[in-house]
Amino acid sequence: MAFGKSKNRRRQDAAQTKEAVTGAVRTHGPGLLKAILLTGLTIALVWGGIELRRWALSSPTFLLKETTFSGLQRATPGELLKLSGLTVGQNLWALDVGALERAMSTHPWVREVYVRRHFPASVSVEVVEHVPAALGVLGDLYLLDEDGEPFKRLQPGDTLDLPLVTGVDREDYIADEAETRERYRQAIAVAHAYAATQPGKRERLSEVRMVAEGMVLVLADGMEVRMGEGETDAKLQRLSRVREELRSRGLSAEVIHLENRARPGWVAVKLSSPVSERNGASQ
Repeated sequence: MAFGKSKNRRRQDAAQTKEAVTGAVRTHGPGLLKAILLTGLTIALVWGGIELRRWALSSPTFLLKETTFSGLQRATPGELLKLSGLTVGQNLWALDVGALERAMSTHPWVREVYVRRHFPASVSVEVVEHVPAALGVLGDLYLLDEDGEPFKRLQPGDTLDLPLVTGVDREDYIADEAETRERYRQAIAVAHAYAATQPGKRERLSEVRMVAEGMVLVLADGMEVRMGEGETDAKLQRLSRVREELRSRGLSAEVIHLENRARPGWVAVKLSSPVSERNGASQ
């Protein structure tokens, strides 16, 4: 009888185990199947991605055939290609766009550069160049852009007719670049304002000299205009009226003072000596 009870117990245990397994499959089966499918799909995608990348990097379809440039005035395509190492036959997928932009940006005329890939086989390069606005004296002569940045040392081949900005030396620039650029920007703004009053370039501006009292304009004929600080437009209007009056009287000025802070509307003029007097001759 004991043997029969043991046999029945084993049958009951087996039935319970089967029922437990069936319940577990019924409860967890869908989730387990989903996990298996997702794992298989992930493996397939990874493998597919690896194979796709291998094909893209080796396919002749994506070999560079043409590079186009826009925005060039001073820099040349050849110079930028040489700096970047970009050549026909390189794979577009393998190009490091950021590295290409950084390399081309080392050209002295280049202010900003944007490289774009156009699949399957071309690249475009959009360049924003520095626009020279004046010359700065920092030991050597440097080209200054509109923001007052000295972006390039003046070379013999740089044929530019630009006003000179003086009064800042190299030590000043090294000590505080931001402050120096701001002063340069102010000087360039005054130069532009003056040029706007001389549309025919009849009396060209030669130099903007920055001094403790403000700014001094030096015209091509050597005449100095002491501008002081502030009210640039109003002062330039007074300057135009004074010069017109002097011309009408057949006179010329050596120095015109517009920097009187106590009486802003006042203008003082130091007349030029007659030619005969300057040469020491009697009339």
